[in-house]
Amino acid sequence: MNALGLKKRNGWQQVSTAESRTGTTKMTNRISRRDLARGACALLLTASGRPGRDAFAAGPDQGSQQKVPWHPDMFPEMIVKSWYQEDLAEGEVSSWQSGGVKPVAAVQPEPSLCPTKLGKDGVLFKKGTKQALTWPADNDAPYLHRWWLVIARCDSAANSDTNNVSVLCVNGAEGGSVHRQPRVCFRPSASTFVSQVDDGKIKSEEGKCSTDFGGWNVMVGYRRGFVMQVVVNGVGTAGQTIYALAPNRAKSESFMGDVNNPMRADVAIDCVIIGQSELDDSLIDMLMGWGMWRVGRQSALPSDHPYRQRPPSSEDANNKPARYAFDAAAWETWAAIGNERYGHRGEAAPPIRGYTTVFFDDFDSNTVVDDSKGAQASIWYAPTSLANVGVDAIAQRISGSPSSYVHDAASHTLALRLVHKDRWRTGAFSSVNNNGQGRCWGKGIFEIRARLPRIAAPRPGFFPAFWAYGKEHLFWRTRNRLETDFWEYDGLNGAYINISQHVHKPKLGYADPHIATGGVHRKIAGYQVDPSNGFPATIDIYDGEFHIWYAQIEDDYSYFVIDGLEVARVPTSPELAAKKYIMVDFAYDQNKGRAQPDPSQTYDMVIDYIRVRQTEADLARVPSGFSALPALSGRTSAGQSLTVVPNVIASQIECLWYRDGVPIVGETGTDYQLGSPDIGHKIRCHVRAVSVLDQPEAWSPVSETVG
Repeated sequence: MNALGLKKRNGWQQVSTAESRTGTTKMTNRISRRDLARGACALLLTASGRPGRDAFAAGPDQGSQQKVPWHPDMFPEMIVKSWYQEDLAEGEVSSWQSGGVKPVAAVQPEPSLCPTKLGKDGVLFKKGTKQALTWPADNDAPYLHRWWLVIARCDSAANSDTNNVSVLCVNGAEGGSVHRQPRVCFRPSASTFVSQVDDGKIKSEEGKCSTDFGGWNVMVGYRRGFVMQVVVNGVGTAGQTIYALAPNRAKSESFMGDVNNPMRADVAIDCVIIGQSELDDSLIDMLMGWGMWRVGRQSALPSDHPYRQRPPSSEDANNKPARYAFDAAAWETWAAIGNERYGHRGEAAPPIRGYTTVFFDDFDSNTVVDDSKGAQASIWYAPTSLANVGVDAIAQRISGSPSSYVHDAASHTLALRLVHKDRWRTGAFSSVNNNGQGRCWGKGIFEIRARLPRIAAPRPGFFPAFWAYGKEHLFWRTRNRLETDFWEYDGLNGAYINISQHVHKPKLGYADPHIATGGVHRKIAGYQVDPSNGFPATIDIYDGEFHIWYAQIEDDYSYFVIDGLEVARVPTSPELAAKKYIMVDFAYDQNKGRAQPDPSQTYDMVIDYIRVRQTEADLARVPSGFSALPALSGRTSAGQSLTVVPNVIASQIECLWYRDGVPIVGETGTDYQLGSPDIGHKIRCHVRAVSVLDQPEAWSPVSETVG
């Protein structure tokens, strides 16, 4: 196992497929009849329009039934953009319309710069020209473009001294450091087909390709977890760490061909597909197998590739990753509970039994990092994926000056600070970065101890919140964004607590009955915490004192608590139970107060700790894909190492280590060397199988106390 959690076998590691889960959402196609016909076609065509020279060479198994050939467009929600050469007429190409959930036309208004469709031999971009097809910049590319399939050929043999023969560049017509989302090119001098992504540094992965202009090459590149990899003609690369990509603020166009420099060699493109979601290894194999059979090069696949002898056919569970399904009827039924949710408000919260702390940050140090630079084992990323999270204040980065992230080493607290510099600025952070990399939890207890400024009414429009988002919307832009507000307050009334559930409309429209096309919202609790509502005393959070809030989400009911007193209890809905990441912010909304803040003053939301607990019963369950819970081996004494045995077959895993629930920053390997900070504590490892269907995850049991 290397530092990235990757294992290779002849350049590629097979993984077992998980069983199909029940209740999988059936997707509704938005593609054309043409694309459906293409996907259902019983005969796989090569780029020349004929069966490949060794297509179906082995033939079907005796006695087997004819299966419908698999095609990427059979699962249209995964496809963001797709261009196929067979959709073009022969001759000059001035416009090439894509399919996908976010279709676009790649165009060239200047006739002399138009590439040429060569019969059924692809779209040719000629050497020595700036022939190119362009389309507008896509600011959502960091979220949407999770994988890409490119089939192309290059006259490398005749241009063996050249590099960077352009094929594709998303957001790169004007260069710059935030582009390549992704970029694909040939490197004839090394006989390689190259994929690049830019996370502040250009990350390149490349594989050996055909140097013969008659030989097509198939690339599947992808971002998954904290790793970017590429498979070229069936052979995978080792991969490398990649961080969050930045939005394309320069509005630099995308292109096929080359708009920046004359083409350094002839290049022809058969197809380009760009997709959303994180692919498991089975789907990567299917995409590669489909591509190689499409161009008749299946015999060039490695001998152990699952589709060397026959192409992928039909669908399986891996084509249907789990996604949130909105149920309008269930949503309305939930609302029928009415005021029953308040039957125990003001009473002592039910006792907490059978829970284990799986995450605890008491801010011994400042654990907030820049959301574009934080590594896999980082704890908090700022300023979150939402540009407007601060409302009328800018949520600034860690490097902002004066800082909005003020750590007090003596009290072990972190303050989110509203500070004025030209305009109001503030702090906000989440447990994932803006590309969805980080820590998430489903059910459990989500708890914070915090203090708001002591300030009398009338107050400015402070807008603090402890809340969560479902992770899915960062990977499926066609799906609803789930928001759970564990609590939020305004400056109008510091005693009025607000707890809400939101299902926001998707970033991209997509026709599916299980996607809410417009936002829907429900109030879990909204009232004053005071004696009139059954509380022993008024809790006004602008009293300058620490308070403890938590949400306890269990299988049947969810409870919301302040200072040990119940605020509300409601049936646990799928929205509440969804896997979620924590967000904390101290926003300023001038419409939510009755006074103006003083620019000469600073206002702090001081956080003492944040904790997540989960039930021991849930932690003891072995999830699909794991043969058993991860196991720890080794002696529990300082200077010795603990090793986790993942007990899951996966080419890519992510390991996170914890000391009594406190994340151990920087430790992501399968081995952890115990040191003096571990003495007197117990160690645990969290394992996520990133390359397996639905990315199952499990916890090891806790170790013995380190001596």
